[in-house]
Amino acid sequence: MHDLIAALRDLLATQSLTPQAVGSTLAAVFAAALLRGFTGFGFSLAAVPLLGLFMAPSQAVPVAVGLQLLAGLIDLRAASRACHWPSLRWLIVGAVIGSPVGALVLSVVPAPMARIVIATITAGAVLMLGRGFALAAVPPRLATTIVGLIAGLFNGLAAMPGPPAVVFYMSGPFGRVAARASLLVFFLATSIPAMASVAAVGLLDRRVLWLSVIGLPVMLIGTRIGAYAFHRGSDALHRQVSVASLGIIALGSAIKGFSDLM
Repeated sequence: MHDLIAALRDLLATQSLTPQAVGSTLAAVFAAALLRGFTGFGFSLAAVPLLGLFMAPSQAVPVAVGLQLLAGLIDLRAASRACHWPSLRWLIVGAVIGSPVGALVLSVVPAPMARIVIATITAGAVLMLGRGFALAAVPPRLATTIVGLIAGLFNGLAAMPGPPAVVFYMSGPFGRVAARASLLVFFLATSIPAMASVAAVGLLDRRVLWLSVIGLPVMLIGTRIGAYAFHRGSDALHRQVSVASLGIIALGSAIKGFSDLM
């Protein structure tokens, strides 16, 4: 066992993964996973700004995408039984189209500007949900596809397809169980082209892969704890936690972005 630990330590050192970097990553992943488990949509929205506090968005985004993909595959079986497939299909179609464009923009956007964009996107979602925006009926296919397209652009740019999709499901006549399950499946679907896109533009390296592998067990534990709280909570609590969490994330990302610019 001692030899195995020593070998792992040496391997991490070759990838410039210090104990501080690994510890900070695990803490950020755990916090984001708690939100994901409770709301169904929080992981990338929280993970990218939190990881961005100590790494560039060009690394934070691939790590978040990788973890979202791995955890989504594990959760797929249970989530697929409760999700709203008629809307989910068209959201995914739009997101697949928009993701590569967003990833290309990410490869040339300066790090502080990327953080400010992340904050702006998240703040928009907070305003929409906080003002009680509601849909009387499920939107038609074209409108749903457009929402998915916008989510795909956000996904490629910042691994954050959440704001458009979250507003769509939390304001629609779906119910919190179906909305949460639909978001879990949607984020799995969007993480596949996002992973391919970040790899295509050269943002996927061994350091990102190792951080994703190391963070996966912590993400699964955090998700399970969050899911337990979700099933014991209420609709009102679910919405309050969602809006409050998005607001904190937006504020933190904006402060970091403007600080770097100055």
